[in-house]
Amino acid sequence: MSCHRVHLRKPPCSPPGPSSLSSFFVHTHGQLKLSVIPEDGLLNVCVLEARDVAGASDLPCDSYVKVGLVPDSGPGNRLKTNMVHSCKNPIFLQTFSFVVSDNELQKRLLVTMWDSDLHTRTSQLLGCMSFGVRSIMAQDKEVKGWYFLLSEGLGRSKHLEVPPHHHRYHHKVSCTGEYHPQGCYSVPSMRAA
Repeated sequence: MSCHRVHLRKPPCSPPGPSSLSSFFVHTHGQLKLSVIPEDGLLNVCVLEARDVAGASDLPCDSYVKVGLVPDSGPGNRLKTNMVHSCKNPIFLQTFSFVVSDNELQKRLLVTMWDSDLHTRTSQLLGCMSFGVRSIMAQDKEVKGWYFLLSEGLGRSKHLEVPPHHHRYHHKVSCTGEYHPQGCYSVPSMRAA
């Protein structure tokens, strides 16, 4: 877990004062790179990669990402990436599509990242973020880039984009699967016949 100072600009309607910025500290649990594209009543969510992700013991995780529309989308209705084993910088490169009707415009797109314990068959929430579906579909907000994995309480109602100067790695990854030298890819498990 990391602690970051977040700077917020005061809204234009706030009273004049000596500073137009306010700041606070937030604990984060790594970062996730996403691209969310609205298209003809669909919401296309591309989960690209994550970085600096560690479980409770600060060891590499067996991680996966779940994506869904909330509320009313139970855990069974959320879509899940393949798991990437034992990696702090996993690469997922998976795209999911959601049909968005008028009823879904009031919902939020919830993105959660999990660490799976294969021995106990349980998963621990590493962090999450969410985006208002109406604002994404109206295309007044671009969702593309790195976002902090926030605690559940904060992430279920907010998202926080990583500032450009905060990036430690400058490798590009797209939904087509470009090379990333520091990441780990999900590999389909093979069973012996």
